[in-house]
Amino acid sequence: MRNPGGWTFIYQDGKVEEGETFTCYHCNCLVMIKPKERPEDIGGFCTICTKLVCSQCVGKGCDPFEEKRRRIEASYHARRSYEG
Repeated sequence: MRNPGGWTFIYQDGKVEEGETFTCYHCNCLVMIKPKERPEDIGGFCTICTKLVCSQCVGKGCDPFEEKRRRIEASYHARRSYEG
């Protein structure tokens, strides 16, 4: 991957695993990129928002995490405004 965006260390069962990462733009999950892993197995590229997405968000349409957050906050503020 050309520009992964991050680097992480994971400690499991007394072993240290390290690798490059990227954050899915649609669900905000962290995806670890293993060496020599096929791009199709990692996720994909959203052609609408031109960002990297995880394998679970590929093909589900473009719904960026920030837009989801804004909708949730707007509904929260609307419900709070109805309370007296």
